[in-house]
Amino acid sequence: MSDRHVEVIARLVAWAERDHNIRALIQTGSSSRPTGSADRFSDRDIEIVARDPAPLLADDAWIHAIAPVWVAQYLENDPGAFETRLVFFEGGRKVDFTIADCTRIEAMVETGTLDGLYERGYRVLLDKDGLAGGLPTPSNAPPKHSLPARVEFTRTVTEFWFEAAHMPTYLIRDELWVVKFRDWTMKQMLLRMLEWHSIATRGPDTDTWYIGTKMKQWLDAETWNEVHDVFSRFDRADAWRGLVTVMALFTRLTRETASLLEIGYPVAAERSVTAYVLGFEAEICALG
Repeated sequence: MSDRHVEVIARLVAWAERDHNIRALIQTGSSSRPTGSADRFSDRDIEIVARDPAPLLADDAWIHAIAPVWVAQYLENDPGAFETRLVFFEGGRKVDFTIADCTRIEAMVETGTLDGLYERGYRVLLDKDGLAGGLPTPSNAPPKHSLPARVEFTRTVTEFWFEAAHMPTYLIRDELWVVKFRDWTMKQMLLRMLEWHSIATRGPDTDTWYIGTKMKQWLDAETWNEVHDVFSRFDRADAWRGLVTVMALFTRLTRETASLLEIGYPVAAERSVTAYVLGFEAEICALG
C-alpha cells in the first residue's frame, strides 16, 4: 500500500527542523497503531510541540509553507484544550494538527503514564531535545468504554422518541427536508445506542471507534444487517419505511441494553409514540 502522505510528512519535518520554536513532532492516530486499521485513505494526526504555540495559532502561513492547501478548518476547542488545525493538502492528503507546548510531553514523562490517545500508539517524527525519549511504551490497547448511567440512558431514549413523534406531521405535509432533519437526530441517538449495546454485549474492551467508523467490526451480524435498512431516500414512501425500521431497531437495542445494564427507561414513551406513529400508516401510505 503506497502512502500518499510521505511527501507531506517529509516537508513537515523539514519545516519543523528549520523552525527553532518547534521542538518535537509526534504522530498519533490509526496510522501509528500496529493493528493494521489504517488504509490508503487514512489521515495523519500530528502533534506539533512548540516552545510557544502562539505564533503558530496567530498566523497560518506555516501550513501553506508545507504544501498547497485545498481547505482548512480551525476548530473551537474546549477551554484548556490544545488548538487544532484540520487541513486537506493538495491531492486529498489530510493532516490533523494539534498545536501543543512542551508541557504536553513533559506531563506524561513525569507521571510515567500515557493519556488515552498516546496509549493507543504514537510515532516520534522529530525530537530536538529528547523530550519524547522518556515517554512510556504504549500498550496499543483501545480505551475501556464506560456504559451510561440511568439518567444518560433515559435522556437518549427520550430524545429519540420526542423526535419520532414529529415525523407523521411532516410526512403528511411532505416536508421532506424537515423529515430528514428530525431523522438525523434520531440517527444520532441510534448510534449512541448501537455503541452501548455493543459494549454491553461484548464487554468494555470493545472498540466502537468514532461516528460509526469500522462499525461492521464492532456490531453483531444481526444488528449490522438491520442497520442497512434504516436510511431512506428523499421521498415520503421510503422515508416512512425507514422510520418504521429505525423505530423497531432502536426499540430492540434499547430493551436488550436496558436489560443487560439492569436499568429502567421510559418505556411508556416508547409504547405511546410507537402507537401514535403507526396509527398514521394507512394515511401516509395512501399519499404515496
